Amino acid sequence: MLATINLFAGLAWNPGVRGILVVAVGVAVLMGSVYIILATNTGARLGMLLSLAGLFGFMTILTFFWWLSPPAIGPRGNNPSWQPVEVWINDGSTPETDEVLKLVNPDDLPTQAEVEAQFPELVDEYPNGWSFSDLQANNPEVLDTIIPDGSLNGWRVTAASSAGEAQAAADTALIDNQIFTANTEYKKLTVWEFGGKPRRTDACDDSDMLCRAKFRVERLLTFWDHPTHYAVVQVQPVIPQEAKVGEAPPVPVVDPDQPVVSVVLVRELGDVRLIPFLYFVISLSLFIIFAWVLHNRDKTLMKNKAMAEATTEGD
Repeated sequence: MLATINLFAGLAWNPGVRGILVVAVGVAVLMGSVYIILATNTGARLGMLLSLAGLFGFMTILTFFWWLSPPAIGPRGNNPSWQPVEVWINDGSTPETDEVLKLVNPDDLPTQAEVEAQFPELVDEYPNGWSFSDLQANNPEVLDTIIPDGSLNGWRVTAASSAGEAQAAADTALIDNQIFTANTEYKKLTVWEFGGKPRRTDACDDSDMLCRAKFRVERLLTFWDHPTHYAVVQVQPVIPQEAKVGEAPPVPVVDPDQPVVSVVLVRELGDVRLIPFLYFVISLSLFIIFAWVLHNRDKTLMKNKAMAEATTEGD
């Protein structure tokens, strides 16, 4: 007895052990109590069949909702993410990704000084400098003026407010590939996108309700052959500056003598609904099996009852 007490006292009650105990107690109390009630009224075997059929019927409904809207914490697959496929230094070399060949050369775009000469209000609005992604987010009319539609060969500027996930993936790729040792050694420039699912604004006008409804239905029913979605995050090394004690870190200044580094990313759509769907299929299959067993039992019972009644009437 003492050895058993010492054994339990020595267990590390970490979250894993507590989780196992919580599930075991929940199954024993909740499911076990339902089975005991049914077993005392219908018998042990029939009570078990009814309990399992009810359990997997409930699980079918629950996992169906999981399939429609995967839970934040629970069974779900992989979320969509940006995966790096290439880190290309714009030093005259050729990128391996064919779509990146269509991307406009950064040297062919208007410089910051040229844009600010045409739009002087940008100087006060962006005292620490700006990128085309900043203009796309806050001043799209300015961007439409300096970069006309159709001049980007299908590429489009991503707004800074929507580029955070791609930029985070680019930071990881740059450091993992030992291009830089820290994200303070470079400054993020423009984020570009190409391909992907068609956008509603490109297919329909806001006033065309029929086209908008058709577009949403067609996009919803597209299960395969998704167009590849690319993103390019451009960065450039900064001039090293020494931070003074007691002052804010200096504003990073791009080194114009260093080439632009482009991180090419591909959008992985993920499989966030796959695991809930598998749970749904398993639960539905087990529910059908137990319901079928109960149905056959009822048919057999009715047949035996009819035979017994016929035998009684014959006597």
